[in-house]
Amino acid sequence: MSVERNKGVFIEGREDRTEALPGETAGELLLRQGIYIDQPCGGGGLCGKCRIILSGVLPEPTAKEKKIFSEAELASGLRLACQTKASDGMNITIPVQDSRQIKVLDSFEKGRSSAFPCSAAEGSGIAADIGTTTIVVYLIDLATGMTVAAASGINPQTSFGADVISRISYIGNDPARLAELQKAVITQINILIDEVFSKSGRKPSGKDIMAAAGNTTMEHIFAGVSPESIGRAPFKPRFCDSLELQALELGIKAERGVKVRLLPNIYGFIGGDIVSGIIYTGMHKRKELSLLVDIGTNNEMVLGNSDFILCCSAAAGPALEGAKIKMGMRAAPGAIDSVKINSSGVQITTIGGVPPIGICGSGIIDAASVLLSAGVITESGRFADKKRITEHLAEKFKGEKGKDLSFILASEGEYGQNPEISLTQKDIREIQLAKGAIAAGTEILLENSGKKLEDIQNVYLAGAFGNYIDIENAVTVSILPDVPREKIRPVGNSAGAGACLLLKDPSLWETAAGIIKRAQHIELAEHRKFQEIFVNNLSFKKGGIKNG
Repeated sequence: MSVERNKGVFIEGREDRTEALPGETAGELLLRQGIYIDQPCGGGGLCGKCRIILSGVLPEPTAKEKKIFSEAELASGLRLACQTKASDGMNITIPVQDSRQIKVLDSFEKGRSSAFPCSAAEGSGIAADIGTTTIVVYLIDLATGMTVAAASGINPQTSFGADVISRISYIGNDPARLAELQKAVITQINILIDEVFSKSGRKPSGKDIMAAAGNTTMEHIFAGVSPESIGRAPFKPRFCDSLELQALELGIKAERGVKVRLLPNIYGFIGGDIVSGIIYTGMHKRKELSLLVDIGTNNEMVLGNSDFILCCSAAAGPALEGAKIKMGMRAAPGAIDSVKINSSGVQITTIGGVPPIGICGSGIIDAASVLLSAGVITESGRFADKKRITEHLAEKFKGEKGKDLSFILASEGEYGQNPEISLTQKDIREIQLAKGAIAAGTEILLENSGKKLEDIQNVYLAGAFGNYIDIENAVTVSILPDVPREKIRPVGNSAGAGACLLLKDPSLWETAAGIIKRAQHIELAEHRKFQEIFVNNLSFKKGGIKNG
């Protein structure tokens, strides 16, 4: 009996043990069983996010695990799913991960989602925003134009890496791996479709229509088209124009005859989600100059008006979403989402008001800004000498100068059973690299357009990050341009909102096609002055983004 009991791997919550394949990691076994866990670095053992707790057979920790976990944590059974080889007699418990309770933005500006004249009198419109990290589905009553329900959740593809490059690398030229990632995203979309129909009390119909917007890689995977060409120069996608597909053939839960239409893409890293955002903000049809900034796992920027549209992208998101930050995490319960400094020390808030377990994007920006203002961080991005700052802040330093030095935002046990949460010197460098790329992008767009910073009349912040960050702090660290604050406006989930508009007004598909013809993409890495502009923007020196 004991032999049978120890055969295979037991996963908490499952009734039966699972046979481990030769050489398979615990993470690969979990994925094979349809269990998606966070693996932001794509299984490289670098981020330390794919934590599992083992009992029964406890393997020796790898060198990478020894760098991430303390001796006490290793003794308690903590391991990395991507590094641990699965074996008979192993019992796996998966701690609650940030992806399961992630704070998802599934709304947009009030008033913009209200009744809208529709060409169809029957059926429902289903709009899907397929983000790299999250997926949102909206349901529209096509008779009234009302958005009647919304549902959101994690994109299960996060188990294959936090960014699109990780997922492209995983797929390679393997059709089976492409099908694996396609199935993961469509399974989640089906769950969300069921949820919006259940919330609204409506029933699926053969007269339903569906629109989907995502970055170029997400749209390729959704459509079952290899994104491999996007991952290498010249980063050319397999398709840019809008695709219309049969929902049932994709595996979407829908009645026979229902079609799915994808928003067109501008370039390999400027996708249908950005085209959707342009349409939603209306920046393409006004004379006044606008800047659309979508800070997500990838950062996209669009500068333009009725005369021109310029766009570019910068790989900035993983750090700002916590993937490259030692105690970083997504916006889930326990994430530090705001940081302030006053006479009594460091003050934090967390999502859900629970003890802190990490820090998310808005908290990262707040921390960098307030530490800069308090003199804890110098303009060069280095931690200041303890003698040069007030005593109550100097006491928050831990370690020695260099990569081991950190600043404690929350001491261990300060808020109950919380671990120590700190920002390291390496974390600050990651923030500088991210904000330097974003600021350089904006500066180069201005230069190429012949415009100046003061010419910008609207700065639209798209997505969850733009909705939740403190605008003043974001300007302080040059994530956002230093323009009058009334010009900066969060617009919520503009990708999903734009998709909703196209369902309500089919003539906008022609507008979308026109946008991709008009839009000019700038490849930042090939710009003659990119390296110089990028390096200049690494500093936290006041003044931030310069004119072109």
